[in-house]
Amino acid sequence: MTRTPRAVQGPVRSATPSSVAKTHEGRGQQHAGERRRTRSGSSSRASSGTRPLREQLASVPDPLALLEGLFTHSPVAYSIFTVDGHCLLINPAYRAMFGAEPPPEYNIFRDELLERMGLTEYFRRAFAGETVQTPVFWYDVRELEHVEVKEANRIAISCHCFPLAPSGGEVSHIAIAYKDVTAELVAREAEHAERQKLYQVFTQAPVAINVLRGPELRFEFANPLLQKLMGGRELVGRTLREAIPDLSPDLVSLHLGVVESGERAVANEYPVTLDYDGQGQVETKFWTIIYEPLRDESGRVDGLVTFASDVTEQVLARLAVEHQQKWLEAVLDLMPIPVVMVEPGSGDLTFSNAAADRLHGQMLPKGVPAASYGELFHITDPEGRRLTAEELPAARVARGERLDGLEVNWHTEAGDVVVSVSSETLPAMHGHPASVVMPFLDITRLKTVERHLQEAIRARDEFLSVASHELKTPLTSLGLRLHALARAIDADPESSLARRYGREVAAMKRQVTRLAELIDGLLDVSRISTGRLRILREEVDLSALVQEVTARFVPEAERAGCALDVRPGGPCVGSWDRVRLEQVVSNLLSNALKYGAGRPVHVQVEESDGRARLRVRDEGIGIDADSHARIFQKFERAVSERHYGGLGLGLYVVRTLVEAMGGSIRVESRPGEGATFFVELPLRPVEPAAQAS
Repeated sequence: MTRTPRAVQGPVRSATPSSVAKTHEGRGQQHAGERRRTRSGSSSRASSGTRPLREQLASVPDPLALLEGLFTHSPVAYSIFTVDGHCLLINPAYRAMFGAEPPPEYNIFRDELLERMGLTEYFRRAFAGETVQTPVFWYDVRELEHVEVKEANRIAISCHCFPLAPSGGEVSHIAIAYKDVTAELVAREAEHAERQKLYQVFTQAPVAINVLRGPELRFEFANPLLQKLMGGRELVGRTLREAIPDLSPDLVSLHLGVVESGERAVANEYPVTLDYDGQGQVETKFWTIIYEPLRDESGRVDGLVTFASDVTEQVLARLAVEHQQKWLEAVLDLMPIPVVMVEPGSGDLTFSNAAADRLHGQMLPKGVPAASYGELFHITDPEGRRLTAEELPAARVARGERLDGLEVNWHTEAGDVVVSVSSETLPAMHGHPASVVMPFLDITRLKTVERHLQEAIRARDEFLSVASHELKTPLTSLGLRLHALARAIDADPESSLARRYGREVAAMKRQVTRLAELIDGLLDVSRISTGRLRILREEVDLSALVQEVTARFVPEAERAGCALDVRPGGPCVGSWDRVRLEQVVSNLLSNALKYGAGRPVHVQVEESDGRARLRVRDEGIGIDADSHARIFQKFERAVSERHYGGLGLGLYVVRTLVEAMGGSIRVESRPGEGATFFVELPLRPVEPAAQAS
C-alpha cells in the first residue's frame, strides 16, 4: 500500500474548539447545502433503527464541531499521527497525561524507547489498516535521544491504535488512545514487592514455617528450614497426611482443630516422633508450635500457618538439671567462693556452701526467721557502723534490690573479714521456686593492698611536689644565667663568643624552658592530686588573653613551621582564673604545634548564650576515635613517646583546670585529618542548686 506523504510540516496542534473549527471552516461551508438536504429527510429515517455514522452525522447541524468537542473534552488522551510518523493533533487530556506535547521533530518510527521495547511494529500494523492494542509499558519522553523534552511525566500506559482512512481509500492517519495505568501498575508492583519481602522473611526465618490450605491441609508453602528438618521430603502440593504419613493422629487433630475453630493455638514442648531423615531411624524431638488461622476475603478460615521451633536441646537440658540437682549442690560445696541462696520476699537463707560456712566459722543457720539475723550476724559498713536487720544484704535482696560489689565488714567467729557481696535472682523454672544467689568475695587482702597503695600514691605525690619545688630553684638560677649569656651574645653577634656558642646557648635556653614546663606540669599534678589546686577568679578578656599568649608562641611556631591563624573576635569577658586560663591556652597551643608541625594552627574565640568558646585546630597527624577520651587522662598519649616527647600531662591538666572553672573540653579528630579541641567556659560561675529544706 502506498502512503500519502505529509503535505505540510509544522508544530503539533493541541485540539481546541476554535482551532479545529477554523481548520475545517471551508469544508463546513462546502457541505452546508448537503447537510440541509439531508436534514429534510432525517425525521423519516429516525425511526428506521440504527443508521450508519455518516448518515447520523449528516443530520447534525455541525458534525465536525460535535466530533471536535468529543475529541477536545474527552477524558481519554488521544493523538493523531500522519503516515510519515509525525504527530498532527493531540487533545488536552494527552498534555495532562504526558506533561508535554510532542516536539515537531518527534517521529514515532524513530522513537528509540518504543524500538527498544519492541513496540514500533504495533504502530506499523495500524498504518497497514489493523486495529491493535499494545501491552502495558513504562514511558518517559525525557529519555528520548532524537528529541529534547525537559519537563514531562513518567507514566505506565497502554495504547489502542486504529487506522483513519476515507471511505474506500488508503490509511492516511492513525489515532491512538492512551490508557494511564500508572497507579494500578505501581500498586501491583508494590504488592509484588511486599509479597517478595514476606516470602524472603519466611524463607530466611530461623523457625520452621509452613502454610496449609483447605480442609485436607495441603502444603502451599514450606520454608527451607522445614524442608531440611523433614529430611528433604516433598511437601508443597501434598496434603499433611501424604507428605508426613507417620505424623501422630493427635498432632493432625490439633491442626484440624485450628481450622475448625478459627482460634490461635500454641503447643509448648510437644513431643513429635518421626523418621526425620527419611532413613528409617525414628527419633523424638520436642517442638514449640504456634498455629495461626488464615482467612479468605469473606473472613472464612481456609487454612493455617504454623511456626515451629525445635526446643529439644532446651527440654533435655532442663531434664538433666532436674536429675542433677543434688550433684550441683555438691559442686557448689566444692567451690572456693562462698555462696548462699536467699528466698525472695522473706529473706530466709535456704542454702550455703561449705566455703560460706567456713567463712562464718560455723554452719550458717537455716530455718531461722530473717528478723533474727540482726542478732545472729555482726556486720558493719566500711565506716564501722553496725547494720540493722533491715540493712543486711539478705534483707535488701529479699526486697528486690540487686547488689553489685557491696562492701561490708563481717565480724565472725573466725575473725573479721571484708567481703564484696553481689546478687542475682534466678526466676522460678522447671518446677523450682525463685531464688536469689549471693556470692561473697573475701577482699580482706585486697583492701589491705589498696590501703598500702593509697599510702604509696600519697607518698609519691608528696615526693613529686617536693622534688618539683627542689628542682625549680636551681633550674630558675640556671635559666637566669643562660638568659644573661644570651643577652651578651645578642649584644655582640660578631664576637668569637657569639660565633662559637650562640647556637648552643639558644638550644640550652629551649631545653631549660622545656624542663621548666615539665616541672610545672608535675607541680600541677601534685596540686591536683593533693587537693591544693585553687581557682582565683577575676574579670578576664579571653580574646585579649589569647592574643597575648599566641604572640609569645610566635618564635616556637616559626621553628615548627606553623603559621598561626588567630581570630579572637570581639571582647569576651568572664570571671576566670587568669593564670590558669593562660595555662590552658598555652598547653593547647603547644600541643597543636607539636602534633601539627609544618602546617597552620587555627585559634578562634567566640561568645554565645552566656558561654565563651575557644577552638584550637591543627592540621597534623590526628587522633583515632578510641583515644579521644583517653588522652585527657593522666600520663596518657595517643602516639609513641619515642617520636613525640612529654609526660602526657598537658591535656590532663587542661581538662582539670577547665572543669575547675565550670567548663568542659572535647576533641574532634580522625587520623591524618588534624585535631580540633573545643573549650567551653561559663562567663560567670554556676551557683550550686539550693538543697530542698
